[in-house]
Amino acid sequence: MKNFSLICLLLCVISCTGVSAQSAKTPVVEALIDKTLKQMIFVEGGSFMMGDPGQPFVDALGKDAWTQYFGSDRNVPVHRVTIDSFYMGAYEVPFADYDVYSNFSDTPLTNKSARRFDDVYSPQRPVGISWNGARNYCQWLGKQTGLPFALPTEAQWEYAARNRGKTVVFATNTGKIERGVNFPPSIRFPIEIGQFPPSPLGFYDLSGNASEWVKDWYAKDYYSHSPKKNPQGPETGSVKVLRGGGGVPDSTTVARGKGGKDLDEDIIGFTVRCVINTDKPLPTKK
Repeated sequence: MKNFSLICLLLCVISCTGVSAQSAKTPVVEALIDKTLKQMIFVEGGSFMMGDPGQPFVDALGKDAWTQYFGSDRNVPVHRVTIDSFYMGAYEVPFADYDVYSNFSDTPLTNKSARRFDDVYSPQRPVGISWNGARNYCQWLGKQTGLPFALPTEAQWEYAARNRGKTVVFATNTGKIERGVNFPPSIRFPIEIGQFPPSPLGFYDLSGNASEWVKDWYAKDYYSHSPKKNPQGPETGSVKVLRGGGGVPDSTTVARGKGGKDLDEDIIGFTVRCVINTDKPLPTKK
């Protein structure tokens, strides 16, 4: 009887506090959280001219412009945006990290077919997942830490990729593309994360490697009426925005791709990089 009463009391505590048996952190989850927080880069907020400026990009690339840059009517007009400070992950999320989430949360991997290709899957290759999978991963980290984890908005992504809004064509160490030096020699499959030098702010693979999901719904004309402060994208839509990755012209800091939010790209891969929407210091272990 006494044991039964204790069990009832325990169940009541769990129910009343909203704590589930699954929310108790394992050492593996703790290690992932600690690693994730240590790899977050603080991006001080500010204002910048978002969108494709055209000629300034041509001037920045010089003789390489005709092979590395093509404008698009998706990426205009240029408009002023002000962004609050935030943190963003230095790396795209690899399979190894997503596997921890998937195993802990009983969420099946969305990229099972990629596992059948030895030349595609590796623990440190960016995971190819749907927009829903990307959002859920960031939200799960938020639940585990109590921090405001989320997918980046495309304004946050571009601001960080352009070194806080500067005239930067590619988010590489030089702002240009040198295949095999700061950009993958081939884009057939995503490569393991962090193989090339980071951008000046410390981000890896923002240009090149896998395309990254952001929070926003896609609308071709959104830049024409975007809010000036912390734009979040259209309220509704049919496809989500993708940033970075793909071929060289698709890897510019202003290029906007799009994909269905439930779409899983098993071979090429759309991946995830999370942000934390705060300007407060993060609680990392020493």
